[in-house]
Amino acid sequence: MKKLIYILLLTLFFGVSSCSDELNITPSYELNEVNGITNEGKAEDAVHGIYPYIVQGNNYSGGLVYALASRSGLARFSTSDYNMTTTQTNNSPSQQYFWLGYYETINAANYAINGINKLGSDVISDDRKSELLAEARFLKAFACTYVFWKYGHWWESNDESPYGILYRDDLATVDNLQVGRLSVGDSYDRIMADIDFAIENLPDFKERGNRYVSKEFAKIFKAKILLYRYGFNDGRNKPELEEALAIVDEILNSNIPGFSMQSDLAQVYEDSWDSDENLFSGYLEQNGNADIWNASSYYFSTLITRGTLVWDWTTESQITAGLVNDAASWFKADGRWPIATGLMRYPYNATSNFKYYAWKKVCRLGQYWGLNAEPQDNKYNTYFFRYSELYIMKSELLARTGASVAEAIEPINTMRSLRTNPVLETLNPTSEQELMDLIFKEYSLETFLENGSAFFASLRMKNADGVLWMEGLKGFSIEFNKICYPIPDVEMLVNREIIQNPDLE
Repeated sequence: MKKLIYILLLTLFFGVSSCSDELNITPSYELNEVNGITNEGKAEDAVHGIYPYIVQGNNYSGGLVYALASRSGLARFSTSDYNMTTTQTNNSPSQQYFWLGYYETINAANYAINGINKLGSDVISDDRKSELLAEARFLKAFACTYVFWKYGHWWESNDESPYGILYRDDLATVDNLQVGRLSVGDSYDRIMADIDFAIENLPDFKERGNRYVSKEFAKIFKAKILLYRYGFNDGRNKPELEEALAIVDEILNSNIPGFSMQSDLAQVYEDSWDSDENLFSGYLEQNGNADIWNASSYYFSTLITRGTLVWDWTTESQITAGLVNDAASWFKADGRWPIATGLMRYPYNATSNFKYYAWKKVCRLGQYWGLNAEPQDNKYNTYFFRYSELYIMKSELLARTGASVAEAIEPINTMRSLRTNPVLETLNPTSEQELMDLIFKEYSLETFLENGSAFFASLRMKNADGVLWMEGLKGFSIEFNKICYPIPDVEMLVNREIIQNPDLE
């Protein structure tokens, strides 16, 4: 009976997609030949219908990044994530919905790809067909990468390792659920093939804006994949890191209209998805007000209740917003702290006197208070990539490819000099260790809870004791096999070909 329930869950989740160009519309028709893609308009609708799976839920944003923040050792929003104790038999039920959510995205992308490939030149031009295929293939690669980052051994240098992704290139049905995992190398090959096709054929950012993926975002996402894998555990002097550096340099030197640094960080967060700093953002129709749990990409109530509860008075030392270990002290000494954090009331109850000190840059003011603020403050953005991160990535990539300490810190100092609110001091590291410490802290201070960058940095950077920051912050050694999550029962109990991640059974 339990196995049957999981089969039903799989088929229900894989049975729908969206035909709307409105990013807030719930998927409204089944993916099947009756509702097939027969012209350019339907092809566009099918591609647009992939976005809601990414921007409306928590799989790519709040539900994921607050867990990664806990795993990094910077915060303890989730005890099981902080201690990395999740296994297949000791697993939150929510994990099955993450897994299914990623494969919903992939299924919707496969529907678009397969249907568009069948269109002839009599109904769509070759150039438009390539653009739409590039968009769908990139969104598929985006989802596959998140599957890899969460459920696979993405960090392994051994291409033959069997702990890659479960890759699907057809619509999932009960008849084709039995699929094994790719190797790590094959997983990267499939993902990069789709990304490279997207880089070749996607429109530029100036044509797309930050609410849709663009050629430039595809390039930066590729650079991140290269940095995360080849910089893992203090990786150095590899050609893939040189490639990532070349991509970052290209984007920084391109002067892309509509994509640039803003001097006022407070204005960045107020503008939310309308900020010029977004290369791709989690734009939601109606400011995220329609259905706060689904339309908001962040578990803002979890973040608030895990923040610092303020009654009539709280001393400065007690205000942490969920940060733990040494993180609270260096966050609070930074000028971005009072901009990124602040006092908020409970999100739903209009009369509640509870006040929380939490991350207002992603929590906003909540459903009631946000709607009644002047101006309204309910734009729950997911900052998939902001301009400022280009400078931090460049500093790290320079350091990893042989640049001097002075050369490597210069991009971060350039970024800091472009801010007028807050005013940030120039950094002057005198050793390579101090340089790398400052780079790690800059990822944390600038991007915390936005896109998971600090988590991945905690697995690349080592502190002065020669251990990864994740280990140094927590005070205990990590088991690399437990960096990822176990594949949940919803797949393990119905797919005979799948193998579980080691030590997570």
